[in-house]
Amino acid sequence: MLVRYRTDSGTTISDFKADLDGIIQGTITTVNQLSTTARTNSTIVGSYPTGKYTRVNQTSYTYSKAHNEVAGYTHYFRLTFDSTMLTTVTLASGYTSGTDTLLNSTATSVNIQNFVYDSAYPTAFDIIINDKFIFFCAPQSNTYLGLFDLGHTGITRAYTNSMLMGVVNLNNTLNNNVASPLPLYWTTTGVTVPYSYNMDTLSYGTLSSGFSANTPFKRINSSGEVTITENPVYTVCFTTSNDSKLIYGMYKTPTNAFSGIQTYKDSSNLYRLNLYDFSLLVD
Repeated sequence: MLVRYRTDSGTTISDFKADLDGIIQGTITTVNQLSTTARTNSTIVGSYPTGKYTRVNQTSYTYSKAHNEVAGYTHYFRLTFDSTMLTTVTLASGYTSGTDTLLNSTATSVNIQNFVYDSAYPTAFDIIINDKFIFFCAPQSNTYLGLFDLGHTGITRAYTNSMLMGVVNLNNTLNNNVASPLPLYWTTTGVTVPYSYNMDTLSYGTLSSGFSANTPFKRINSSGEVTITENPVYTVCFTTSNDSKLIYGMYKTPTNAFSGIQTYKDSSNLYRLNLYDFSLLVD
């Protein structure tokens, strides 16, 4: 589900919190369920991923996320607000309900403000929530951040306390063009797994890595139409045995296939959000 969240003047921080909370819990799936000042210009497409997200603490805006494919892996995240904005997104391997404590966590500053909609900024704030990840896209706050399910590797199968979820931060990549040249696209930063086994230290801890993908090329099919190929994206950690995990729901598209941030449908009629040569699955 993609929520293109656009507010009018008068939206309070309480409205903002309630809308985000409802989107994550699935109680908001149509624009008429948003706060009054967010209904006019917002749009929602796609379906909510029933059964994957649960609010575990209303006061601290803490939620659980069950892995989309691998049974038994549930991790936790928290949204932290100040008096005007969403300031921090925190991902954790576990949670203690009695003390409302996140276990083995990493926090990322986002500072997403509740910008009043302006036609000059049509991409004010987009939220994708599906069974594979939740993603926050707020160009005016310089935030392109997602919490993604990750695939198993030999290391995570052997050391089962390793998380299968990580923070993917595209800020530096999109703004500074720090990735490698074509055709192999790779970075050395951008992914953080709060708790995973490290073969260099022979212990559990926070694992930082980059991501990689083969960049596809645009081709013309037999009908004369442009074909957009999407290649999967993987984490890549050069310092720990070149461990590589699939990032669920994130794909690399041909360079400059789309301009900026756009939505489109793939050959299976599923919505996607294209973000500067990356494709994010909506449904």
